[in-house]
Amino acid sequence: MLAGGLVAAMTAGVIAVQTFKPAAPASAAEVLRLAAEAASATPWPEPRDDQYLHYERIAETRSENGVPNVGPRHITGEVWESVDGSRPELWWHKPSKSHPQDREYKELLTRCPSGPGAGRPAYADLRGWPTGQEQLRHKLAERGNEMVLKKDTATQIWRAVVSVLGSPIPPKQQAAIFKIAATLPGIETEELKDATGKSGIAVTRVDNQGPGGAISRESLIFDKTSYVLLGGQELAPGQGRELWSITRPQITDVLPAWSKSLKPRGCA
Repeated sequence: MLAGGLVAAMTAGVIAVQTFKPAAPASAAEVLRLAAEAASATPWPEPRDDQYLHYERIAETRSENGVPNVGPRHITGEVWESVDGSRPELWWHKPSKSHPQDREYKELLTRCPSGPGAGRPAYADLRGWPTGQEQLRHKLAERGNEMVLKKDTATQIWRAVVSVLGSPIPPKQQAAIFKIAATLPGIETEELKDATGKSGIAVTRVDNQGPGGAISRESLIFDKTSYVLLGGQELAPGQGRELWSITRPQITDVLPAWSKSLKPRGCA
């Protein structure tokens, strides 16, 4: 499952990211607490509902431990995401530097209907999510239950956390989500690289969700200095290793002129 987070530049230049330089975090909960502080402290523009979030997504799937028929697969693309989800979003898939032979293509995608199993909430919907811990915990558990049935509440919340953070999210909600994630059992820290190859400090949760109780590891990866979210990783039995990373979005009023020649296909 590909999911995500935030990294670098903004519309008219580079946005300053507050840097935290405490002693090395002793626990996964401390990393997430610092990530919540970073989310709250980083300047962030407030897009209108009729605008688009424009950002780059990088994703990669690799074979792991001899898993057959998995990867390598690389996706590098630009995304124009409708803030309120009322208009189609634009995806421009590009060959990656490591795989220049890959096909380039562009597509318009409408938002999938709401309800169980639907796609990720629109940015404007997330802006309306509660930031109070109990209300937000319930919201995440509810979404997680739609994604992974017959799992304990902590697993469902963690799955929802990773899913929601896979695209830009309002900073207040992002900070509140990190605080909830910090309370979940079974989280640990390790050093991992995101889809761009940048090394970061990861918070990982282990789940016996594979066939025969095989172990799955799902991670959020943070900058080692600023604690800004870089991306994530999932290592699942029989599915290989999936990595993702997204850039901080720019805000734009319209789609590129060339998108007018495209017809909507499918939903996101």
